[in-house]
Amino acid sequence: MAGFMKRVRNSRLLLLLPLLVLLSACGTTVGIFAGGTWQASALQNQNIRALAVNPNNLQDIYAGDAQNGVFTTTNAGQNWVQDSAGLPVPTGVNALAFDDAGKKLYAATGAGLYASVGGTQHWSNIAGPGSGLPAGSFTSIAFDLNSASDIYVGTARHGVFKSANNGASWSNISAGLPTGDTINDLVYDPNTHQLWAATDMGVYQSGNGGSGWRLLNNGIPSSDIINTILPADVSGGAAGLIYAGTDHGFYLSTDSGAHWSQSKDSLLGIGVHAILIDYSQATTVYIATDIGVLRSADSGQTWGGIASGIPTDQAVYALAQGASGYSQLYAAARGIYIYPGSSGPFSIDRLIPILVILLFFYLLFVLISRGRRRSRGMLKPERIVERSPESLEQYRAVPEGTIQSKNGHMVSPGLEVGEQGNEYKDAGEIDD
Repeated sequence: MAGFMKRVRNSRLLLLLPLLVLLSACGTTVGIFAGGTWQASALQNQNIRALAVNPNNLQDIYAGDAQNGVFTTTNAGQNWVQDSAGLPVPTGVNALAFDDAGKKLYAATGAGLYASVGGTQHWSNIAGPGSGLPAGSFTSIAFDLNSASDIYVGTARHGVFKSANNGASWSNISAGLPTGDTINDLVYDPNTHQLWAATDMGVYQSGNGGSGWRLLNNGIPSSDIINTILPADVSGGAAGLIYAGTDHGFYLSTDSGAHWSQSKDSLLGIGVHAILIDYSQATTVYIATDIGVLRSADSGQTWGGIASGIPTDQAVYALAQGASGYSQLYAAARGIYIYPGSSGPFSIDRLIPILVILLFFYLLFVLISRGRRRSRGMLKPERIVERSPESLEQYRAVPEGTIQSKNGHMVSPGLEVGEQGNEYKDAGEIDD
């Protein structure tokens, strides 16, 4: 009996083990329910170059086009409308960014720097006469989260500018940068108080709010154009870890930019246009490349694809996380693509793992039920076979002090019943 019960318990454990593995996968950021493919959103056939998500409402997403201004969605990408009132169209939008409070959206365009308050109902040019900003193309925007009034913008030919009063006035902070160098990306690290610039001529860093710049390019070929730069600790990653995307590969530095190296999986020759650290897992990194979106689960050391769905002939230029709980990833190519697709949880890719889990539950239920029935059967008393009263007569208990006569009647030892039913005297008496 003990051996049988032990076998039942062991069988339960064998079923529970793979079930627990599957359920644990559901709880991870990239669990089995996060499968599926990239889904094309309703915004297609546009050359999207920039993305921004409203931090106060993750359903509101903004996409900057290379020619046609800004498109917006208020339902996490299901429907889009062009909302470019006040922007010179056609003009390219190179960068979109919300201020720290999420109340003002800035657009760096090929025709100036614009801002919109309360969504994109109307755009205003803040690079006009007297602002201190030059006319021309703006490429990037950064904010100092330690000082909400400090804003930095990069340009195509005039270096970097800073405003210390929410954009009311600006000053040039390009001392130390090559003259005429294009600023492709700007990031301010609030933890180290450093400003980083990705330029056509290398990685530059300023430790005093842009008052002076130094080149940090050791390990990156001088011919490489730096498209994007990102300190990992800006998004909760390791201190001193910096990522850089170039027109010929991906590089990382573990000593605050002093030395650079390629990742274990070399992406040499692949153009990297944007870098994004996962909102819920700082060791998960996404990059937008000439061959689609790649993902690393080990802080940029090894890389793999995410899913199919984005046409292979389309380069990806921008990435963002949005929707409820930052649950979806958005990629900007010749249109907006969403992962996981919002076509519902019952796609084949998601349905198969669900059915596997349900099957394990069913098998576990069957095994436990069968084991219980067997154990109950082994412990049940012997069954009593039902018999007629006549057949049970022979098993009837005989009271102590009685005997059974020849005809089956119970009599006391002192009496004997005759053949005619007459009672005689005690059996011990002798007839006269």
